[in-house]
Amino acid sequence: MRLLLIISLILTSTMVAPAAMRMWRNLEGDRSFQAEYLSSDGARVTLKRRDGRIITMSIRKLHDQDQAWVRSNVAPKDLSADAPPPKGAAFDQLEFGDNRNTVEKKLKASALVTSAGDGIFLGRTGLNGIYKTKATIGGLHCFLFFDWHKSGGLREVTLQTQPVSKGQYVTSLQGNWSELIDLLNKLHGRPVQAAEFPRASELQDGAILGSHLWYTEEGHSVILGTGQEGVGFNVVVRITSERIRPVPIGAPSGTTGGNEPDNPLPKPSDFNP
Repeated sequence: MRLLLIISLILTSTMVAPAAMRMWRNLEGDRSFQAEYLSSDGARVTLKRRDGRIITMSIRKLHDQDQAWVRSNVAPKDLSADAPPPKGAAFDQLEFGDNRNTVEKKLKASALVTSAGDGIFLGRTGLNGIYKTKATIGGLHCFLFFDWHKSGGLREVTLQTQPVSKGQYVTSLQGNWSELIDLLNKLHGRPVQAAEFPRASELQDGAILGSHLWYTEEGHSVILGTGQEGVGFNVVVRITSERIRPVPIGAPSGTTGGNEPDNPLPKPSDFNP
């Protein structure tokens, strides 16, 4: 099974109302931006800015009025227990649909990751943040986080670096971001969406701003971006079973790129890390 490294940002789903730009504010109400609603999984909301960039935010980081708008106007993605769990390769030996026990066994046996904690933290936090890549990528380790289908199966794997200060944003993170692009290009071919390294000033607390999107041979999406949580910044790679629609950077709302989700993509090069 090929290694599927990845981020985060960005699931597109059917909206209750027609797509439209609206003003969004942060929790404190002192920052705002215009964006089109794309999707929500109940905990996060995914938006498309006017420049076409996709941003994923924790709903709890939005202003109270925007949180209320999401709750009253859109339905979270269907994660009901009776919906079929996703299938296919996720990361290393992990597969979408694996239950927690299977994921834990595969992680313990993996040649690519190692435990970054102990049994005490495992009991408190589950598997999130407990495992990290053995090798550094661009000088940094990536820590693994997991999202689960309500039936108990794995539906997303996220890799993210430890947070750094704003002053270290470029010097510490850009090398990791660039090396991940090279690796993911080898694994999946050219991305269907690509942008420059996001500026720290473009980010806001609780948000992940995507720069690159790839499709796997099985139709899953791999997203690379940078994020902010509080005063910390990190690189995020999200492997999701969703088929995410690419959005041309700088294009006005309502336009799409030449690579639609169902278009065939170049086969990735054979790569054995």
